[in-house]
Amino acid sequence: MNRKQITVPGGLAAGALLFFLPLAGGCGPSENANATPAATTATTAAATSVAAAPVVQTPATKDAATLQNAFVQVAKFAGPAVVTITTERRLPPPSSRGFWGPQPFGGPRAPFNGNGPDPFEEFFRRFGGGGGPFGFEPSSAQTGFQPAQQQGRPGGGLGSGFVYGANGLILTNAHVVRDADTVTVKLADGREFKNAKVLGEDARTDVAVVKVDATDLPTVKLGDSSRVQVGEWAIAVGNPFGLEKTLTVGVISATARDVPLTEAGPGDYLQTDASINPGNSGGPLLDIQGRVVGVNNAIFSRTGGNVGIGFAIPINTAKEIADVLAKEGRVRRARLGVGVADLEAQAAAAFGLDSSTRGALVQTVEPNGPAARAGIQPGDVITQINGTPVQDAGDLQQRVSRSPIGSTVTLTILRGGKTRTVTARLAELEPGEGEVPPAPSPGDADGSPSRLGLQIAALTPELARRAGLSPSARGVLIVGVQNGSPAAEMGLRLGDLIERVGQTAVTTPAQVQAEIKRILGKQTGDTKNVALYVNRRGERRFVIVGLNR
Repeated sequence: MNRKQITVPGGLAAGALLFFLPLAGGCGPSENANATPAATTATTAAATSVAAAPVVQTPATKDAATLQNAFVQVAKFAGPAVVTITTERRLPPPSSRGFWGPQPFGGPRAPFNGNGPDPFEEFFRRFGGGGGPFGFEPSSAQTGFQPAQQQGRPGGGLGSGFVYGANGLILTNAHVVRDADTVTVKLADGREFKNAKVLGEDARTDVAVVKVDATDLPTVKLGDSSRVQVGEWAIAVGNPFGLEKTLTVGVISATARDVPLTEAGPGDYLQTDASINPGNSGGPLLDIQGRVVGVNNAIFSRTGGNVGIGFAIPINTAKEIADVLAKEGRVRRARLGVGVADLEAQAAAAFGLDSSTRGALVQTVEPNGPAARAGIQPGDVITQINGTPVQDAGDLQQRVSRSPIGSTVTLTILRGGKTRTVTARLAELEPGEGEVPPAPSPGDADGSPSRLGLQIAALTPELARRAGLSPSARGVLIVGVQNGSPAAEMGLRLGDLIERVGQTAVTTPAQVQAEIKRILGKQTGDTKNVALYVNRRGERRFVIVGLNR
Protein backbone atom coordinates (compact mmCIF):
# COMPACT_ATOMS: atom_id res chain seq x y z
CA MET A 1 0.00 0.00 0.00
CA ASN A 2 1.34 3.42 -0.97
CA ARG A 3 1.66 5.95 1.83
CA LYS A 4 2.01 9.70 1.83
CA GLN A 5 3.48 11.60 4.79
CA ILE A 6 1.39 14.58 5.90
CA THR A 7 3.39 17.43 7.47
CA VAL A 8 2.31 20.55 9.29
CA PRO A 9 3.22 23.91 7.68
CA GLY A 10 6.07 25.57 9.52
CA GLY A 11 7.39 22.29 10.91
CA LEU A 12 6.62 20.40 14.11
CA ALA A 13 8.06 20.59 17.56
CA ALA A 14 10.31 17.74 18.58
CA GLY A 15 8.29 14.73 19.60
CA ALA A 16 5.19 15.69 17.58
CA LEU A 17 3.33 12.83 15.89
CA LEU A 18 3.27 12.32 12.11
CA PHE A 19 0.17 10.72 10.61
CA PHE A 20 0.09 8.62 7.44
CA LEU A 21 -2.99 8.21 5.21
CA PRO A 22 -3.52 5.21 2.91
CA LEU A 23 -3.80 6.22 -0.77
CA ALA A 24 -4.93 2.87 -2.23
CA GLY A 25 -8.28 1.17 -1.89
CA GLY A 26 -10.49 3.78 -3.53
CA CYS A 27 -10.20 6.42 -0.82
CA GLY A 28 -7.14 8.46 -1.87
CA PRO A 29 -6.50 11.16 -4.46
CA SER A 30 -5.29 8.56 -6.99
CA GLU A 31 -8.94 7.81 -7.67
CA ASN A 32 -9.41 11.29 -9.20
CA ALA A 33 -6.13 11.53 -11.03
CA ASN A 34 -7.90 12.22 -14.32
CA ALA A 35 -10.44 14.77 -12.95
CA THR A 36 -10.67 18.13 -14.75
CA PRO A 37 -9.94 21.44 -12.95
CA ALA A 38 -13.60 22.42 -13.28
CA ALA A 39 -14.76 19.18 -11.76
CA THR A 40 -12.27 19.57 -8.94
CA THR A 41 -13.50 23.11 -8.22
CA ALA A 42 -17.11 21.97 -8.17
CA THR A 43 -16.28 19.10 -5.85
CA THR A 44 -14.40 21.44 -3.49
CA ALA A 45 -17.29 23.91 -3.38
CA ALA A 46 -19.77 21.16 -2.66
CA ALA A 47 -17.57 19.79 0.12
CA THR A 48 -17.25 23.26 1.64
CA SER A 49 -21.02 23.73 1.54
CA VAL A 50 -21.60 20.40 3.24
CA ALA A 51 -18.95 21.16 5.86
CA ALA A 52 -20.53 24.52 6.64
CA ALA A 53 -24.00 23.09 7.17
CA PRO A 54 -24.82 22.26 10.81
CA VAL A 55 -25.02 18.56 11.48
CA VAL A 56 -27.36 18.96 14.46
CA GLN A 57 -29.94 21.71 14.58
CA THR A 58 -32.01 21.93 17.73
CA PRO A 59 -33.08 24.80 19.98
CA ALA A 60 -30.38 23.68 22.42
CA THR A 61 -27.57 23.78 19.84
CA LYS A 62 -28.75 27.19 18.63
CA ASP A 63 -28.63 28.50 22.19
CA ALA A 64 -25.18 26.97 22.66
CA ALA A 65 -23.99 28.57 19.43
CA THR A 66 -25.24 31.94 20.64
CA LEU A 67 -23.29 31.53 23.91
CA GLN A 68 -20.26 30.36 21.98
CA ASN A 69 -20.41 33.50 19.87
CA ALA A 70 -20.45 35.57 23.07
CA PHE A 71 -17.05 34.10 24.03
CA VAL A 72 -15.77 34.80 20.53
CA GLN A 73 -16.84 38.44 20.77
CA VAL A 74 -15.28 38.85 24.24
CA ALA A 75 -11.99 37.51 22.84
CA LYS A 76 -12.13 39.89 19.88
CA PHE A 77 -12.80 42.89 22.12
CA ALA A 78 -10.45 42.21 25.05
CA GLY A 79 -7.64 40.36 23.27
CA PRO A 80 -5.99 43.43 21.67
CA ALA A 81 -5.60 45.08 25.10
CA VAL A 82 -3.89 42.12 26.81
CA VAL A 83 -0.09 42.38 26.94
CA THR A 84 2.87 40.14 27.71
CA ILE A 85 5.30 41.39 30.37
CA THR A 86 8.82 40.00 30.65
CA THR A 87 11.38 41.10 33.22
CA GLU A 88 15.13 40.90 33.57
CA ARG A 89 17.18 40.97 36.75
CA ARG A 90 20.93 41.24 37.08
CA LEU A 91 20.86 38.99 40.13
CA PRO A 92 18.61 36.08 41.12
CA PRO A 93 15.53 37.00 43.16
CA PRO A 94 16.02 37.41 46.91
CA SER A 95 15.46 34.44 49.12
CA SER A 96 11.99 33.56 50.30
CA ARG A 97 10.48 36.14 52.61
CA GLY A 98 7.75 33.87 53.92
CA PHE A 99 4.21 34.77 54.83
CA TRP A 100 3.91 37.17 57.75
CA GLY A 101 0.26 37.57 58.63
CA PRO A 102 -2.61 36.39 60.78
CA GLN A 103 -3.16 32.68 61.14
CA PRO A 104 -6.30 31.03 62.46
CA PHE A 105 -6.19 29.22 65.75
CA GLY A 106 -6.15 25.49 65.37
CA GLY A 107 -3.58 25.13 62.54
CA PRO A 108 -0.85 22.48 62.53
CA ARG A 109 2.23 24.51 63.44
CA ALA A 110 3.36 25.09 66.98
CA PRO A 111 4.70 28.53 67.89
CA PHE A 112 8.39 29.21 68.49
CA ASN A 113 9.75 25.74 67.80
CA GLY A 114 9.55 25.86 63.98
CA ASN A 115 8.78 22.14 63.74
CA GLY A 116 6.41 20.76 61.15
CA PRO A 117 5.13 22.36 57.94
CA ASP A 118 4.16 25.99 57.89
CA PRO A 119 0.42 25.89 57.13
CA PHE A 120 0.75 28.87 54.81
CA GLU A 121 3.80 27.53 52.99
CA GLU A 122 1.73 24.38 52.51
CA PHE A 123 -1.26 26.51 51.48
CA PHE A 124 0.18 29.46 49.58
CA ARG A 125 3.22 28.88 47.40
CA ARG A 126 3.78 31.48 44.71
CA PHE A 127 4.98 30.96 41.17
CA GLY A 128 8.51 32.03 40.30
CA GLY A 129 10.12 35.09 38.81
CA GLY A 130 10.97 36.59 42.15
CA GLY A 131 8.16 35.15 44.19
CA GLY A 132 5.18 37.28 45.03
CA PRO A 133 5.21 39.76 47.85
CA PHE A 134 5.61 37.95 51.13
CA GLY A 135 5.51 34.74 49.09
CA PHE A 136 7.76 31.78 48.43
CA GLU A 137 10.27 31.05 45.69
CA PRO A 138 9.56 28.42 43.04
CA SER A 139 12.09 26.08 44.62
CA SER A 140 9.79 25.51 47.60
CA ALA A 141 7.52 22.47 47.88
CA GLN A 142 5.14 21.92 44.99
CA THR A 143 2.02 22.46 47.02
CA GLY A 144 -0.26 25.30 47.90
CA PHE A 145 -1.25 28.67 46.53
CA GLN A 146 0.96 30.25 43.93
CA PRO A 147 0.90 33.49 41.99
CA ALA A 148 0.19 32.83 38.33
CA GLN A 149 3.56 34.13 37.15
CA GLN A 150 6.05 32.07 35.20
CA GLN A 151 9.77 32.20 35.65
CA GLY A 152 11.14 32.58 32.16
CA ARG A 153 14.88 32.32 32.84
CA PRO A 154 17.36 32.92 35.68
CA GLY A 155 16.85 36.43 36.97
CA GLY A 156 13.73 37.03 34.91
CA GLY A 157 10.05 36.27 34.70
CA LEU A 158 6.99 36.30 32.51
CA GLY A 159 3.53 37.61 33.29
CA SER A 160 0.52 39.33 31.80
CA GLY A 161 -1.17 42.70 32.01
CA PHE A 162 -3.82 44.75 30.26
CA VAL A 163 -4.09 48.27 28.91
CA TYR A 164 -6.65 50.30 30.83
CA GLY A 165 -5.53 53.74 29.64
CA ALA A 166 -5.17 54.55 25.94
CA ASN A 167 -2.14 56.68 26.85
CA GLY A 168 -0.14 53.54 27.73
CA LEU A 169 -1.25 52.73 31.29
CA ILE A 170 -1.08 49.00 32.00
CA LEU A 171 -2.37 47.22 35.09
CA THR A 172 -0.61 44.08 36.31
CA ASN A 173 0.49 42.31 39.52
CA ALA A 174 3.22 43.79 41.70
CA HIS A 175 4.98 40.43 41.91
CA VAL A 176 5.30 40.38 38.11
CA VAL A 177 7.57 43.45 38.09
CA ARG A 178 9.07 43.37 41.57
CA ASP A 179 12.84 43.79 41.73
CA ALA A 180 13.08 43.95 37.92
CA ASP A 181 15.94 45.89 36.35
CA THR A 182 14.16 46.04 32.99
CA VAL A 183 10.52 45.51 32.04
CA THR A 184 9.52 44.73 28.46
CA VAL A 185 5.91 44.99 27.32
CA LYS A 186 4.74 43.25 24.16
CA LEU A 187 1.39 44.37 22.75
CA ALA A 188 -1.05 42.05 21.05
CA ASP A 189 -0.22 43.64 17.68
CA GLY A 190 3.41 42.60 18.06
CA ARG A 191 4.93 45.94 19.10
CA GLU A 192 7.49 45.72 21.90
CA PHE A 193 8.42 48.40 24.41
CA LYS A 194 11.70 47.72 26.16
CA ASN A 195 12.43 49.61 29.36
CA ALA A 196 8.75 50.19 30.15
CA LYS A 197 8.38 52.34 33.26
CA VAL A 198 6.93 50.97 36.50
CA LEU A 199 4.95 53.91 37.91
CA GLY A 200 4.33 52.18 41.21
CA GLU A 201 3.68 48.88 42.92
CA ASP A 202 1.76 47.99 46.06
CA ALA A 203 2.81 44.79 47.82
CA ARG A 204 -0.23 44.64 50.07
CA THR A 205 -2.74 44.35 47.23
CA ASP A 206 -0.23 42.97 44.69
CA VAL A 207 -1.15 45.68 42.17
CA ALA A 208 1.30 47.52 39.91
CA VAL A 209 1.01 50.09 37.12
CA VAL A 210 3.34 50.06 34.11
CA LYS A 211 3.57 52.81 31.48
CA VAL A 212 4.64 52.50 27.84
CA ASP A 213 5.33 55.41 25.50
CA ALA A 214 2.34 55.03 23.18
CA THR A 215 -1.06 56.58 22.54
CA ASP A 216 -4.40 55.51 21.13
CA LEU A 217 -3.93 51.97 22.41
CA PRO A 218 -6.85 49.52 22.55
CA THR A 219 -8.20 49.32 26.10
CA VAL A 220 -10.40 47.06 28.14
CA LYS A 221 -13.68 48.06 29.75
CA LEU A 222 -13.61 47.96 33.55
CA GLY A 223 -16.63 46.45 35.29
CA ASP A 224 -17.94 46.55 38.87
CA SER A 225 -16.62 43.66 40.95
CA SER A 226 -19.08 44.43 43.76
CA ARG A 227 -21.89 43.21 41.51
CA VAL A 228 -20.27 39.88 40.59
CA GLN A 229 -22.23 36.82 41.70
CA VAL A 230 -21.30 33.19 42.20
CA GLY A 231 -22.16 31.16 39.11
CA GLU A 232 -21.56 33.92 36.57
CA TRP A 233 -19.26 33.25 33.63
CA ALA A 234 -15.59 34.03 34.12
CA ILE A 235 -13.17 34.43 31.21
CA ALA A 236 -9.42 34.57 31.85
CA VAL A 237 -7.01 35.94 29.23
CA GLY A 238 -3.24 35.90 29.52
CA ASN A 239 0.00 34.19 28.58
CA PRO A 240 0.19 30.87 30.46
CA PHE A 241 3.59 29.25 29.98
CA GLY A 242 4.34 31.95 27.41
CA LEU A 243 1.43 30.97 25.14
CA GLU A 244 0.26 34.45 24.23
CA LYS A 245 -3.39 35.51 24.07
CA THR A 246 -4.73 32.32 25.65
CA LEU A 247 -8.41 32.44 26.68
CA THR A 248 -10.03 30.06 29.14
CA VAL A 249 -13.60 29.91 30.41
CA GLY A 250 -15.13 28.99 33.75
CA VAL A 251 -17.42 30.47 36.36
CA ILE A 252 -17.10 32.60 39.47
CA SER A 253 -16.73 29.95 42.18
CA ALA A 254 -16.83 32.32 45.16
CA THR A 255 -16.69 36.01 45.99
CA ALA A 256 -15.17 37.85 48.94
CA ARG A 257 -12.78 34.96 49.51
CA ASP A 258 -10.48 35.99 52.37
CA VAL A 259 -7.16 34.32 51.65
CA PRO A 260 -3.84 35.87 52.79
CA LEU A 261 -2.03 35.92 49.45
CA THR A 262 -0.23 39.07 50.56
CA GLU A 263 0.61 40.56 53.95
CA ALA A 264 -2.71 42.39 54.10
CA GLY A 265 -4.43 41.78 50.79
CA PRO A 266 -7.87 42.88 49.61
CA GLY A 267 -9.59 40.24 51.75
CA ASP A 268 -12.29 39.75 49.12
CA TYR A 269 -10.70 37.85 46.26
CA LEU A 270 -12.79 36.44 43.43
CA GLN A 271 -12.38 32.68 43.08
CA THR A 272 -12.79 31.03 39.69
CA ASP A 273 -12.34 27.67 38.00
CA ALA A 274 -11.33 29.31 34.71
CA SER A 275 -7.94 27.78 33.94
CA ILE A 276 -5.13 30.01 35.26
CA ASN A 277 -1.52 28.89 35.00
CA PRO A 278 2.03 30.30 35.30
CA GLY A 279 2.18 33.36 33.07
CA ASN A 280 -1.42 34.42 33.73
CA SER A 281 -0.50 36.76 36.60
CA GLY A 282 -1.75 40.27 35.92
CA GLY A 283 -4.09 39.31 33.09
CA PRO A 284 -7.79 40.24 33.13
CA LEU A 285 -10.68 38.17 34.42
CA LEU A 286 -13.73 39.17 32.36
CA ASP A 287 -17.46 38.68 32.57
CA ILE A 288 -19.64 37.52 29.69
CA GLN A 289 -20.14 41.14 28.58
CA GLY A 290 -16.38 41.56 28.18
CA ARG A 291 -15.90 43.78 31.24
CA VAL A 292 -12.89 43.28 33.50
CA VAL A 293 -14.01 42.17 36.96
CA GLY A 294 -10.68 41.04 38.34
CA VAL A 295 -6.91 40.81 37.93
CA ASN A 296 -5.68 37.20 37.83
CA ASN A 297 -3.35 36.72 40.78
CA ALA A 298 -2.83 33.21 42.14
CA ILE A 299 -3.94 29.60 42.02
CA PHE A 300 -4.10 26.71 44.40
CA SER A 301 -2.07 23.79 43.11
CA ARG A 302 -0.37 20.65 44.38
CA THR A 303 1.38 20.11 41.05
CA GLY A 304 2.33 23.57 39.79
CA GLY A 305 -0.50 23.56 37.25
CA ASN A 306 -4.15 24.51 37.32
CA VAL A 307 -6.54 22.39 39.35
CA GLY A 308 -9.59 24.63 39.05
CA ILE A 309 -9.00 26.98 41.97
CA GLY A 310 -7.81 30.43 40.95
CA PHE A 311 -7.97 33.87 42.54
CA ALA A 312 -8.31 37.36 41.11
CA ILE A 313 -8.00 40.76 42.76
CA PRO A 314 -11.39 42.52 42.49
CA ILE A 315 -11.16 45.20 39.83
CA ASN A 316 -12.71 47.82 42.14
CA THR A 317 -9.78 47.37 44.52
CA ALA A 318 -7.22 47.16 41.72
CA LYS A 319 -8.49 50.32 40.02
CA GLU A 320 -8.53 52.28 43.29
CA ILE A 321 -4.91 51.32 43.98
CA ALA A 322 -3.84 51.83 40.35
CA ASP A 323 -5.17 55.38 40.30
CA VAL A 324 -3.10 56.25 43.36
CA LEU A 325 0.01 54.52 42.02
CA ALA A 326 -0.23 56.30 38.67
CA LYS A 327 -0.38 59.68 40.41
CA GLU A 328 1.81 59.27 43.49
CA GLY A 329 3.88 56.13 42.93
CA ARG A 330 2.87 54.54 46.24
CA VAL A 331 -0.13 54.04 48.48
CA ARG A 332 -0.20 55.69 51.89
CA ARG A 333 -2.06 53.86 54.64
CA ALA A 334 -2.98 54.46 58.24
CA ARG A 335 -1.89 52.20 61.08
CA LEU A 336 -3.06 51.52 64.60
CA GLY A 337 0.14 49.95 65.90
CA VAL A 338 -1.14 46.54 66.96
CA GLY A 339 -0.62 42.95 65.95
CA VAL A 340 -3.96 41.18 65.76
CA ALA A 341 -5.43 37.75 65.13
CA ASP A 342 -8.92 36.39 64.58
CA LEU A 343 -10.95 35.65 67.67
CA GLU A 344 -12.58 32.35 66.83
CA ALA A 345 -14.86 30.31 69.07
CA GLN A 346 -12.18 28.22 70.79
CA ALA A 347 -9.95 31.26 71.24
CA ALA A 348 -12.81 33.21 72.80
CA ALA A 349 -13.39 30.36 75.22
CA ALA A 350 -9.68 30.26 76.03
CA PHE A 351 -9.93 33.88 77.18
CA GLY A 352 -13.01 33.21 79.27
CA LEU A 353 -15.28 35.00 76.78
CA ASP A 354 -18.55 33.87 75.28
CA SER A 355 -17.86 31.58 72.31
CA SER A 356 -20.04 33.79 70.10
CA THR A 357 -17.78 36.81 70.67
CA ARG A 358 -16.24 38.12 67.46
CA GLY A 359 -13.51 40.65 66.95
CA ALA A 360 -9.76 41.08 66.64
CA LEU A 361 -7.52 39.75 69.40
CA VAL A 362 -4.64 42.10 70.21
CA GLN A 363 -1.42 40.11 70.14
CA THR A 364 1.17 42.84 70.47
CA VAL A 365 1.15 46.60 70.95
CA GLU A 366 3.77 48.85 69.41
CA PRO A 367 5.52 50.87 72.13
CA ASN A 368 4.46 54.53 71.96
CA GLY A 369 2.26 53.77 68.95
CA PRO A 370 -1.34 54.96 68.46
CA ALA A 371 -2.82 51.93 70.24
CA ALA A 372 -0.40 52.15 73.17
CA ARG A 373 -1.20 55.84 73.63
CA ALA A 374 -4.89 54.93 73.66
CA GLY A 375 -4.32 52.41 76.47
CA ILE A 376 -4.83 49.21 74.44
CA GLN A 377 -3.10 46.15 75.89
CA PRO A 378 -2.23 42.64 74.68
CA GLY A 379 -5.23 40.40 75.28
CA ASP A 380 -7.78 43.11 74.56
CA VAL A 381 -10.40 42.16 72.01
CA ILE A 382 -11.40 44.97 69.62
CA THR A 383 -15.08 44.40 68.85
CA GLN A 384 -16.06 47.69 67.18
CA ILE A 385 -14.48 50.55 65.26
CA ASN A 386 -16.44 53.78 65.04
CA GLY A 387 -19.53 51.94 66.29
CA THR A 388 -19.44 49.24 63.59
CA PRO A 389 -18.78 45.61 64.64
CA VAL A 390 -15.36 44.14 63.81
CA GLN A 391 -15.73 40.65 62.39
CA ASP A 392 -12.10 39.53 62.48
CA ALA A 393 -8.50 40.68 62.23
CA GLY A 394 -8.67 41.19 58.47
CA ASP A 395 -11.75 43.36 58.81
CA LEU A 396 -9.98 45.60 61.33
CA GLN A 397 -6.85 45.81 59.18
CA GLN A 398 -8.73 46.84 56.07
CA ARG A 399 -10.82 49.47 57.81
CA VAL A 400 -7.85 50.99 59.62
CA SER A 401 -5.66 51.07 56.51
CA ARG A 402 -8.37 52.83 54.50
CA SER A 403 -8.96 55.47 57.15
CA PRO A 404 -7.39 58.91 56.71
CA ILE A 405 -3.92 59.22 58.19
CA GLY A 406 -4.14 61.34 61.35
CA SER A 407 -7.85 60.67 61.83
CA THR A 408 -9.26 59.64 65.19
CA VAL A 409 -11.11 56.33 65.54
CA THR A 410 -13.27 55.12 68.41
CA LEU A 411 -12.59 51.53 69.43
CA THR A 412 -14.75 49.31 71.62
CA ILE A 413 -12.72 46.67 73.46
CA LEU A 414 -13.33 43.78 75.82
CA ARG A 415 -10.98 43.43 78.76
CA GLY A 416 -11.49 41.24 81.81
CA GLY A 417 -15.13 40.66 80.89
CA LYS A 418 -15.87 44.37 80.73
CA THR A 419 -16.51 46.60 77.74
CA ARG A 420 -14.76 49.94 77.43
CA THR A 421 -14.29 52.58 74.76
CA VAL A 422 -11.02 54.25 73.75
CA THR A 423 -9.99 56.66 71.03
CA ALA A 424 -6.82 56.44 68.97
CA ARG A 425 -5.28 58.80 66.44
CA LEU A 426 -4.00 56.81 63.45
CA ALA A 427 -0.43 57.25 62.25
CA GLU A 428 1.02 56.53 58.81
CA LEU A 429 2.17 53.05 57.90
CA GLU A 430 5.65 53.47 56.48
CA PRO A 431 6.73 51.50 53.37
CA GLY A 432 7.89 48.02 54.34
CA GLU A 433 6.38 48.33 57.80
CA GLY A 434 3.94 45.62 58.86
CA GLU A 435 0.84 46.14 60.94
CA VAL A 436 0.61 42.45 61.72
CA PRO A 437 3.42 40.64 63.53
CA PRO A 438 3.48 36.84 63.62
CA ALA A 439 0.09 35.70 64.79
CA PRO A 440 -0.67 33.17 67.46
CA SER A 441 -0.14 29.62 66.55
CA PRO A 442 -2.66 26.89 67.10
CA GLY A 443 -3.41 25.18 70.35
CA ASP A 444 -5.92 24.09 72.97
CA ALA A 445 -5.88 23.45 76.74
CA ASP A 446 -7.68 22.49 79.92
CA GLY A 447 -6.72 21.93 83.51
CA SER A 448 -4.03 23.03 85.91
CA PRO A 449 -0.47 23.86 84.85
CA SER A 450 0.62 20.31 85.66
CA ARG A 451 -2.16 18.87 83.51
CA LEU A 452 -0.97 21.05 80.65
CA GLY A 453 2.47 19.54 81.14
CA LEU A 454 3.96 22.64 82.75
CA GLN A 455 6.01 23.24 85.85
CA ILE A 456 6.07 26.88 86.84
CA ALA A 457 7.81 29.03 89.43
CA ALA A 458 7.72 32.60 90.68
CA LEU A 459 10.24 34.77 88.86
CA THR A 460 13.26 35.68 90.97
CA PRO A 461 16.22 37.88 89.93
CA GLU A 462 18.39 34.77 89.64
CA LEU A 463 15.86 32.90 87.51
CA ALA A 464 15.40 35.98 85.35
CA ARG A 465 19.15 36.17 84.78
CA ARG A 466 19.41 32.49 83.90
CA ALA A 467 16.46 32.78 81.51
CA GLY A 468 17.98 35.80 79.79
CA LEU A 469 15.17 38.09 80.89
CA SER A 470 15.50 41.72 81.84
CA PRO A 471 15.47 42.66 85.55
CA SER A 472 12.15 44.44 84.96
CA ALA A 473 10.42 41.33 83.58
CA ARG A 474 7.20 40.33 85.33
CA GLY A 475 5.43 36.98 85.12
CA VAL A 476 5.67 33.31 86.02
CA LEU A 477 8.57 31.26 84.65
CA ILE A 478 8.20 27.86 82.99
CA VAL A 479 10.81 25.64 84.65
CA GLY A 480 9.74 22.33 83.13
CA VAL A 481 7.74 20.98 80.16
CA GLN A 482 6.66 17.33 80.03
CA ASN A 483 7.45 15.52 76.78
CA GLY A 484 4.35 14.82 74.68
CA SER A 485 2.17 17.12 76.78
CA PRO A 486 -0.23 19.72 75.35
CA ALA A 487 2.25 22.45 76.30
CA ALA A 488 5.10 20.64 74.54
CA GLU A 489 2.99 20.17 71.44
CA MET A 490 2.46 23.92 71.32
CA GLY A 491 6.19 24.60 71.50
CA LEU A 492 6.39 25.91 75.06
CA ARG A 493 9.73 25.26 76.68
CA LEU A 494 11.98 25.84 79.66
CA GLY A 495 12.67 29.53 80.23
CA ASP A 496 9.47 30.88 78.69
CA LEU A 497 7.78 33.54 80.79
CA ILE A 498 3.99 33.50 81.20
CA GLU A 499 2.96 37.13 81.53
CA ARG A 500 -0.81 36.72 81.19
CA VAL A 501 -3.40 34.00 81.39
CA GLY A 502 -6.18 35.08 79.13
CA GLN A 503 -6.45 38.81 79.63
CA THR A 504 -5.18 38.81 83.21
CA ALA A 505 -1.59 39.69 84.12
CA VAL A 506 0.02 37.13 86.44
CA THR A 507 3.07 37.27 88.68
CA THR A 508 2.64 34.19 90.93
CA PRO A 509 1.93 30.48 90.28
CA ALA A 510 -1.23 30.81 92.40
CA GLN A 511 -2.57 33.50 90.05
CA VAL A 512 -1.83 31.28 87.05
CA GLN A 513 -3.65 28.37 88.67
CA ALA A 514 -6.66 30.48 89.67
CA GLU A 515 -7.04 32.11 86.26
CA ILE A 516 -6.76 28.79 84.42
CA LYS A 517 -9.42 27.34 86.70
CA ARG A 518 -11.72 30.32 86.13
CA ILE A 519 -11.40 30.17 82.35
CA LEU A 520 -11.84 26.41 82.15
CA GLY A 521 -14.82 26.53 84.47
CA LYS A 522 -16.73 28.63 81.91
CA GLN A 523 -16.28 26.08 79.13
CA THR A 524 -18.19 22.96 78.20
CA GLY A 525 -17.46 20.19 75.76
CA ASP A 526 -14.76 17.59 75.31
CA THR A 527 -11.97 20.09 74.68
CA LYS A 528 -11.17 23.12 76.78
CA ASN A 529 -8.76 25.90 75.94
CA VAL A 530 -6.69 28.46 77.77
CA ALA A 531 -4.62 31.32 76.35
CA LEU A 532 -1.15 31.94 77.72
CA TYR A 533 0.70 35.14 76.83
CA VAL A 534 4.33 34.03 76.62
CA ASN A 535 7.54 36.05 76.53
CA ARG A 536 10.54 34.30 75.02
CA ARG A 537 13.55 36.58 75.24
CA GLY A 538 11.51 39.58 74.21
CA GLU A 539 9.31 37.85 71.62
CA ARG A 540 5.74 37.80 72.84
CA ARG A 541 2.61 36.05 71.63
CA PHE A 542 -0.48 34.23 72.82
CA VAL A 543 -0.39 30.46 72.74
CA ILE A 544 -3.67 28.59 72.98
CA VAL A 545 -3.17 25.28 74.79
CA GLY A 546 -5.85 22.63 74.75
CA LEU A 547 -6.63 19.51 76.73
CA ASN A 548 -9.11 16.80 75.75
CA ARG A 549 -11.05 15.17 78.52
